[in-house]
Amino acid sequence: SHASHESRGDHSSRASCSRGFTPRHRVVVRKRGRGRPSTSTSRRSLPRTYEQALAQAHGAVRDALKDGEKLIEVEFPPLSLGAVCGDGEGSVEMDANLGHVLELSAMLVKESKQKNLKVLLPEEKEEEELLSLKEAQYPNASFGTGFLTNPSLLGDVGLDLFQKPITECIDPEDSLFLAAYPSFSVNEMLAVEELHVEEPGTPIVVVNGELDRFRSGYYPKLFYKKVAAMSSSFIPGFVGAFYLHNFKGRKPGSLFRRYPGPWQVFRRDADTTEVRECIHEQDERPTLREIALEYFV
Repeated sequence: SHASHESRGDHSSRASCSRGFTPRHRVVVRKRGRGRPSTSTSRRSLPRTYEQALAQAHGAVRDALKDGEKLIEVEFPPLSLGAVCGDGEGSVEMDANLGHVLELSAMLVKESKQKNLKVLLPEEKEEEELLSLKEAQYPNASFGTGFLTNPSLLGDVGLDLFQKPITECIDPEDSLFLAAYPSFSVNEMLAVEELHVEEPGTPIVVVNGELDRFRSGYYPKLFYKKVAAMSSSFIPGFVGAFYLHNFKGRKPGSLFRRYPGPWQVFRRDADTTEVRECIHEQDERPTLREIALEYFV
């Protein structure tokens, strides 16, 4: 289990969250005090603890579900809210993600109408680990579990001749799917896409799936034809419900969104990485490359 965690994590750390973005449009600045009334320009809107982050993520997912969204993205650094993806050891990040997924799942079944939640882990071994953790921490939380893929030598290029149909993991009464960190093998997100094709009316929440890699063109189309098709047809359908991405360097900062609010850019202190101020808001989702070039170079 530990070795498999290391291999999964190493792959994730190689994939830079901000690599290869192509600007689609010039960032349009919304001046403060104009547009939607909002208190979100306060630094208080950025969570400082994981307790706050998961509570905000739960509220954002709940609001997106109320609005009828079917594809919902939750993305945040798993080890530290001031970190970037790949900062930590693969196995440590995986364990942290497992804990976050359990917390969020428990919130969803306790405080909302999602009584038939199905949590889908990347592999069967991780499903077993979640069940063990659930038994210890939330024995009364009622949600189903399953897994997306089987380990495969060809999984890294989106091929798996022995992959079981995703329909084997789901039940007719499932009312919400939560895909837990499907970010190591591309087969994991391909399975999520298959799930959406099979059950288009059932919402899917993807937690820490590193979807920005698909948006950025990280995977060469020549070798990842199925991934390229998914990146252009399926990934754009996701709404960013709770999203936190940090930029490091001489001018550190963050891109943040809590549905249904605007996308916000925050400046961080270069020495302490503490959040200083919100410097920009916009309604349309920007690319990471746009934000990096505009504010953090």
